[in-house]
Amino acid sequence: MMSTAAPARSSKRETGAIVRIVDHADVPRVVALNKAAYPDLVGDNIVLTEAQVRSHLETFPRGQRIAEIDGVPVGGVSTFVVPRTTDPLRLHTWLGITDEGYFRSHDTSGDTLYLADIFVDPNVWGRGVGSALYATLRAICVEHGLRRVVGGGRLFSYHEHAHVLTPGDYVKEVIEKRIYDRVLCSQLKAGYRVRGILPEYLADKRSKNFATLIEWRADEAR
Repeated sequence: MMSTAAPARSSKRETGAIVRIVDHADVPRVVALNKAAYPDLVGDNIVLTEAQVRSHLETFPRGQRIAEIDGVPVGGVSTFVVPRTTDPLRLHTWLGITDEGYFRSHDTSGDTLYLADIFVDPNVWGRGVGSALYATLRAICVEHGLRRVVGGGRLFSYHEHAHVLTPGDYVKEVIEKRIYDRVLCSQLKAGYRVRGILPEYLADKRSKNFATLIEWRADEAR
């Protein structure tokens, strides 16, 4: 059940990043940041649109966060709560579970926060913005009394190894620290576990359309 307690408006991390709730004036900035974070996906029309972000704010405003450094937007997260009738650990696609990216299936009676998108401006990679956003995801989950965070993780460097490794073998190599994948490594560092592989999750040449099914459980973090 969702908590009625209002979360803090913003939070500051050791990196100097401030993470706050998105407001309607931020919509163009969120779209621009998403495009900057995923320039290779722009041509496939996969990045967030203003219509989608406005829908997110209508359905679950507290689940949309933006990160700033010195007042400049540098990243963000987009989330919603999965309906109780949907098992987020079963095979799914990004478009399917997010209702074509609009989050209209958001259900306040659900117990799973879905990480639909996390994005960081490449100009600030390595400055801890991703870590601050993952910490914010945990905070949203706890603030709303949810069991877990689930998402599909982009296999950022799988295209370099797909000729010799299956997606499962690639993930195993990353977990065992024999291959570095900037996305999966950041998720593992943030406490997520890989629960499976999602084929045809999203049209993405880098990951060959595969994604990891990742989960962070609130009860395991206590």
